[in-house]
Formats: sequence, structure tokens, C-alpha cells
Amino acid sequence: MRTAIAHALVLPVLLAIPFVSGCQSEAKRHLYKAEDLFEKRDLDGAKKELELSIKADPNDLDAHKSLAHVDEALGDQDGAAREYMAASTLDPADQKLLDKARLYKQLEDLANSSGKALDDIKAGKVEQGVGTLKDIMLTTRIPAAREKAVNALSDAIPIIEKLGDQQVTDKKYAAALNTYEQGIRAAMLLARAHKLDTLGPEADPMMHKINEAAKAAGTPDATFKLFNDVIGVYPDDKVANIELAQVYLSKTPPDYDTAADLEERGGAPDDQVRKLRDQAKKHRK
Repeated sequence: MRTAIAHALVLPVLLAIPFVSGCQSEAKRHLYKAEDLFEKRDLDGAKKELELSIKADPNDLDAHKSLAHVDEALGDQDGAAREYMAASTLDPADQKLLDKARLYKQLEDLANSSGKALDDIKAGKVEQGVGTLKDIMLTTRIPAAREKAVNALSDAIPIIEKLGDQQVTDKKYAAALNTYEQGIRAAMLLARAHKLDTLGPEADPMMHKINEAAKAAGTPDATFKLFNDVIGVYPDDKVANIELAQVYLSKTPPDYDTAADLEERGGAPDDQVRKLRDQAKKHRK
């Protein structure tokens, strides 16, 4: 009876050994093929072979580590994060793997934060969303995370402008002023990220619209600080100079001299600048 039981228990184990061994050899075959393809710089082919290796043996540490490296080379951050986490789980004593896993987890969290910030902006929480993206861009040392924030900010600017336009349509001028300002400051961040000498064209219509909203609200000088901030960083921005000139002209009495200087710097027609200087002379008499 014992012999029969023993044979009954041993037989499945013996049958399982070739199966497990076969899985491992299949995994190694794919792994070795992937290494050969990697040396030939066929990264896509190497990735496919490594995925097959892991499918055959999910616990193959070398395959997970190799796939993480290949994903990095391909720019697949999500894949690299997943594979470094898997490799670190299989070999928790490897500090380098743990550091990589933590780095990609941080990157994933920052990417999620960029996505949430863009969702906040779409939901009308413009200041909160722009603030989050600004924090990521100015504080993170991870280039990929910063790039995601920059891309999200670029996507956000036209959304912000449309929100401001709707607020103007609804005659919510004070809200529109704040929304447009956030859009312009977002454009300043974007220009800084791209190391531009002036604001990008996406800011131009908002700089005109915010002045119009300020006039409609009965506070034509409400944009004074904003335009001075823009010119303080980008003194040659033509639209900012022209729009700040309009603010000086709205003063009581109008400051024609400064407005003329600003319009000249902004590239206004000579006769328009000359007219402002003539008006300045008349007011000085």
C-alpha cells in the first residue's frame, strides 16, 4: 500500500521536472537570442524575445533586467519602470535595482501629477493646475518628468484661453482676468523651459484679451504688474510692450511719453509713435 502511494506521489513530480526544465531552456533560448539582437542594435526584436523569455519563465531575473535596459533605450518609461520593479522584487538585495525602481516610481508619480494638473485645468482649477506643473518643472531633477510637465503645460495654454473667453462671454470679467493671467504666466514658464528670448505666439492673443477684459471690468490698469513682469523677463516682446502702452494711456492723465517709448519698442508704426510724442508735448505745456 505504501509503495503504491509512493509511486503515486513520485510520478507527478518526475513528470513535472522535464516540463519545468523545458520552460527554463525555452526562456534561456529567448534570452540568448535577445542578447544577440541587442548587440546588432535591433532593440525592437530584442524586446520581443525578452518578453517571450519572461512569459516562459516569469522569475528569470536576467530577462527582467535586460528588458528594463532595452525599454530605457527605447524610451519606454512605463515598461522600464515595470521591469525594474519586477527585477527588484526578485533580487531585493541589489541596491542598484532598488534605486532604479524607486527612480521610476518617482517618475510615475510625477507623470501622474502632470496628468492630474491638466485635468484640474480642464475642470477650471487653473491656478492650482498651473501651480502644480510649475512646481514639477522647477524642482524635479528628472528630465523625463520635467518633459511631461512641459508637454502638459503646452496642452493647457489653449484650454486656459478658452476658459477665459467663456468667462468674458458670461461677463465674469474679474474671473477672466485671473484666468488669462494664469495663461500668460504659463506661457512665460513654457518660454523659459524652451530657453526662448521672447514669449511664444500662444501668449499674444491672451495679452490683448486680458487688457480688453480689464477695460470691461472698469479696471484698465489691473494688468500693469503682469505686463511689467513679462517685460522684465522678455523686454523685447513686442505684444507685451504694445499692450503695456495701452495701460499707460488709460491712466489719468495718460502717460504719453512712456506709451510712445513702449510702442516704439513694440514695433508700432512711426506715425503712431510720433502722434503720441506730439500729445506728450502738448500735455507738458
